[in-house]
Amino acid sequence: MDVGELYAAQAARWRAADPLLPAPEPPAPDPVLVPGGAGWTTRNDVDPEGMSASWTGLRNHGLSALVAGPDPAAALGALLDRWEPRLGPPDDDESTAEVVWPSRDTTPLLALARHGFAPAVVLAAGPTGRAAPAPATDVVIRPARGADVGVVARFGLEIVRYDGRFGALGERPSTLPRLVEGYAAALARPIESVWLAERDGRPVGMCSVDPPGYADEARGLCAAPTVGYLGSMYVDPAARGGGIASVLHAVADGALAAAGAGVTLLHHAVPNPVSTPFWYRHGYRPLWTHWQRRPALRAPARR
Repeated sequence: MDVGELYAAQAARWRAADPLLPAPEPPAPDPVLVPGGAGWTTRNDVDPEGMSASWTGLRNHGLSALVAGPDPAAALGALLDRWEPRLGPPDDDESTAEVVWPSRDTTPLLALARHGFAPAVVLAAGPTGRAAPAPATDVVIRPARGADVGVVARFGLEIVRYDGRFGALGERPSTLPRLVEGYAAALARPIESVWLAERDGRPVGMCSVDPPGYADEARGLCAAPTVGYLGSMYVDPAARGGGIASVLHAVADGALAAAGAGVTLLHHAVPNPVSTPFWYRHGYRPLWTHWQRRPALRAPARR
């Protein structure tokens, strides 16, 4: 197969696997070619002072691929073998190797598992405007204001700290200042997009969204014409179990629906035992899976 045929075959497989998937990115020049596959590699050196440094290693290696034919897993495996020598030095914990693949296109995935990659983060999708009625609780949900930015950012920091236990995220000295900047920008929008949950006047949770028009990064990851993004949700561990998260979700879902979003996207860490069942219980399902290996290249085991 030439690259054009690989592209057409993969696009057809993706359409059959998931109607929410966009078409694969158009082929770039100078691919790495193997039987049944073509691949392109990237290296992104991340600014340690930027927000992205909290989501990944500082040297982030990526592989995008077209695989088709009778054995897509073998084709992807061959591309991974060709990629491997570029991932050194070994055991560098600031390096990440990542392949982002449609969650429902399972045909090639065995190759990733055999090469030591594991599902780390999922971009999940759910229909907007169908949240169950919010349960009755003793909390008050109100829009966050500029003066609340410190509280909101501290809750955001707790999300990073908790998900850091699973390897995909990690707190850095720059994390809290960047969170303050990001939430301050969200609070300055003309549309409400951050909310606090309060019990007896004390903040116990928050959520934030990017409505259509502010969700540019998410829009290209989904075939839906209008997309919103649920950026963060947190409930104080001492206040969990009483329905606060469901109330916050209902508020966020209603706001995104009112802003015209047809589909809501969100990221969650796959191993997170709290968020993963919560989101799927509320109607979300995997769209894209980030398969990661960190360090990008491990030193061979000594015999």
